Amino acid sequence: MKLRTLAAPLILSLALTSCGTNGEGGAQQPGASTAQPSAFQNSPAGSNAAVESPANAPENGATPATEETPAGGAQAETGVVNVSGLAGTEAPASSAGNPAMTGSTDTAAAGGAAGSSATSAATFHVFLLLGQSNMAGYAKAQDADKVKNDRIRVLGFDACAETGRQKDQWDVAVPPLHECWNSAVGPGDWFSKTLIDVLPAGDTIGLVPCAISGERIETFLKVGGTQYDMIVRRARAAQQAGGVIDGILFHQGESNNGDPSWPGKVSTLVTDLRTDLGLGTVPFLAGELAYDGNAKGHNVLVNQLPGLITNGFVVSAMGLALDPADTQWHLHFGHDETVTFGKRYAQKMIEVLGL
Repeated sequence: MKLRTLAAPLILSLALTSCGTNGEGGAQQPGASTAQPSAFQNSPAGSNAAVESPANAPENGATPATEETPAGGAQAETGVVNVSGLAGTEAPASSAGNPAMTGSTDTAAAGGAAGSSATSAATFHVFLLLGQSNMAGYAKAQDADKVKNDRIRVLGFDACAETGRQKDQWDVAVPPLHECWNSAVGPGDWFSKTLIDVLPAGDTIGLVPCAISGERIETFLKVGGTQYDMIVRRARAAQQAGGVIDGILFHQGESNNGDPSWPGKVSTLVTDLRTDLGLGTVPFLAGELAYDGNAKGHNVLVNQLPGLITNGFVVSAMGLALDPADTQWHLHFGHDETVTFGKRYAQKMIEVLGL
C-alpha cells in the first residue's frame, strides 16, 4: 500500500513564503538557512510531566503480574506542545519546515539552493509507542544501540541529562526513548533502525514514546483513564510538526494478566485514538508477553486482538527469553531479546505497509 502524505494548508504555505523560509528545520540543503518559522518552534522545557512508574518498580506477582506504580498512580499530563496556533492542524508530511528534523544532516529528496521553489516529496513517518515496561525497556542499552541516525527522531519523553534531551522537544532517537533514569533499550529503538533501511532516502521516522511502566490498560483509556490525553497531545504535536502517523506499536498486559475484559479495552483505546487523531485504520501491532514469564498465560488474550481490531496484528515473542537480571518479577525481556523483538515489529510493519 502507498504511504499517505498530507497537503500543506494554503495559509501555511503563504506564511512560509512571505517569511522567506525555504523548508527550514528539515534536512538542510546547500546554502539553505537553518532558521525556523515561529509556528514550528518546540515547546520550552518544563511542561507538566506525567508521573511515570519505574520499569523495575516492584511487581505484585503473576496474577496479575502488576508493576507497582507510585502512590496515587500516574497523573494526567496538562502540558501543551507549543506550535503557535496550529492546534488541530495537520502540517505537511514533508520534512521541510519540520522541527523534528532540526539539525539533521540528511539531504532531502527534492532539495535545492536557498530560494528554490521545489517541494520535497519526503515523508515524516510517525509511530506511537504504547504500553508498559517492556515497551519502555528494561535491559540496559549498549553502545551498539546508541549509534545515531539523524533520519530517526524522537519526541522527548522527559528531561534527560544522559542524552541532553528535553521533554516534548525533538531530538535524534537513541536510547533511552522513555524513562531517562533507566537507560534502557526498548523495541522502538531497533524497530526504527530496521525500518529506516527500507524507506526512501529522503524519508524520516519520528517516534512518540508514551509507555508508562507498571500501568494497567485502564490508565490509558479515554473514559476513566489519566493518560489518554497525554497520548493524544503528543501524537498531535507530531502531526503538527509535519508527521504522518503510520502505525501504533503496543506492548502491555502484564498488569492485566488474565483479565478477560482486557482485549475489549485495548480495542476501545485503539478505536478512540484512530478517531480522535484521524488515523483511519493505521496498523496496530501488539507484542506477545514472554513465553517463560509470569504472565505467559495472557498471550491467549493478546492473540484475540486481531479479531477485534481492524488492521490489528500480533508480533510473536516465541524464543525471546527473560532478562537474567529480572529475578523478582520474571516479566522483562533481556537485551538481545528486546533488539530482536524490535526487529520483529519492524518486519511486521514492513509487511503490513507493503514496503
